[in-house]
Amino acid sequence: MNMEVKLLASGYYIASSNSYGILSDDAAVVVDCGRYDSGVAEFLTDNADKARLILLTHAHFDHIGGAQELREKTGAPIAIGKTEAEHMCDPEYNLSKRLRHTIKPFEPDYVIADEQTVTVGDLKIKAYETPGHTKGSMIYLVGDCLFSGDTLFKNSIGRTDLFSGSDDEMRASLERMKWLFDDGVKVYPGHDETTTIGAERKYNPYLR
Repeated sequence: MNMEVKLLASGYYIASSNSYGILSDDAAVVVDCGRYDSGVAEFLTDNADKARLILLTHAHFDHIGGAQELREKTGAPIAIGKTEAEHMCDPEYNLSKRLRHTIKPFEPDYVIADEQTVTVGDLKIKAYETPGHTKGSMIYLVGDCLFSGDTLFKNSIGRTDLFSGSDDEMRASLERMKWLFDDGVKVYPGHDETTTIGAERKYNPYLR
């Protein structure tokens, strides 16, 4: 199977996060959509002959804010972790209330459980629930590529002081990641640059 990962949109500040496209022979998947972007939509419409999915790592507005419009414009369904799905329309949980960034409530088409494998065309996506940044944050392993949302960044980790965040849960999630993934796994975080598990074991004080 041929697989390619594309950075479709990027950002670090309010209402902005990395949005990735995963393209294979039979599938096109978008990971996170903090705001609607025509380039992200084109990725899905250009691959309308393939199985498609909008895959969300967690329910913060800077990762889900454009997902509903993206679904409306492309017809691609939305999936998110089960715990996040229960709270994604809560403006306190998704931080839209705190930061005054309105999100019109919407529901996902599918919910995903911890350690569930999701099949999209010829892609096998293994999901892991990694609470800490939010109660139901998910990370997704596709081949040797890990989409880590705001759980793991290059040389850092996501905040735990926001609504539903937890230091203890984040520590447990990071400890789990240490034995789940090999050094060669490429990490595509929700913000900032890509990295590898090996590099994070060496340089990230939270993953040593």
